[in-house]
Amino acid sequence: MPLKGVLFSQNDVNIARPQDLERFVMEDGLIELLDTLPRYGAQPIQLDAFHPSTPQDLCALLSLHHIPLQEALLIAATDKTFSLAEGLEIAAIGYRNPTLPPQSLRQPEILVEGFDEVDFHFLEQALQRKHNIPWTVLETRRCILQEIGLGDLDALYRLYQGKGVTRYIDPLYPREEEEAYTKAYIKNMYRFYGYGMWIAKEKATGNIIGRAGIQHQTLCGEAILELGYMVGRPYQNQGYATELCQAILEFAREKTGFSEINCLIVKENEISIHLAEKLGFSWQEEVEIRGKTMQRYKKSLQFQKNVL
Repeated sequence: MPLKGVLFSQNDVNIARPQDLERFVMEDGLIELLDTLPRYGAQPIQLDAFHPSTPQDLCALLSLHHIPLQEALLIAATDKTFSLAEGLEIAAIGYRNPTLPPQSLRQPEILVEGFDEVDFHFLEQALQRKHNIPWTVLETRRCILQEIGLGDLDALYRLYQGKGVTRYIDPLYPREEEEAYTKAYIKNMYRFYGYGMWIAKEKATGNIIGRAGIQHQTLCGEAILELGYMVGRPYQNQGYATELCQAILEFAREKTGFSEINCLIVKENEISIHLAEKLGFSWQEEVEIRGKTMQRYKKSLQFQKNVL
């Protein structure tokens, strides 16, 4: 689903203060963002030029610009502007404008304090999140890592039925329970943290070959970050696990804020231990997790300085 239109009000994004010579000032990041939209086939639309006052007016405005509601996104900093989207299936981003009186801003799923790190890709992801479209998170030479959707479960069940796949990892739940778990995972993990366990797809075929990603684990009362992966039997011994995990480690270093990452591996799982060591993990200790004895391997996510 492409992003075709970005609606905003100049009154909402004006950060001019009484002492400023100019009566209208926008953040540099927002100016740059709006300037780049046409490059991606998206149109910036100023609400002030049309004075919409109801959701019906907003729909008419989008129709005038030949933009479907599902392909539009609203940026707003006031409850009044957000009221234009009431009852509509339109993506929205809330902006906490420091020059405006406090607003509730309950409606948007994403709130930003500024636009320095907001680009077209960010807006597109907000649109996808609103319409429950899985994000494509990472791309490697042969694979794509993507958020899981309910439509991926059939392929996952087939992979988990492969010989030996669940020898060292937990099997999937019964179908109805797995669907409920997946829905909750999408809502609570992806939407809150922006990461989790993802689906791995082979570029050449589009086939789901496994799953891999990062998740939170509680160990001795401490919240830690854990790397996990599963590659289906037909795709094993082809370097996929190494390729996926290397990309995930780079993501974890740049995106999570954690200083280290862990692998928790059953002692007999020699293949996973070998992979962890190949990726630079070091053995730390034996730990008990949900009645299982696991080997804890750890790796720093901080860049190491070369010592001459």
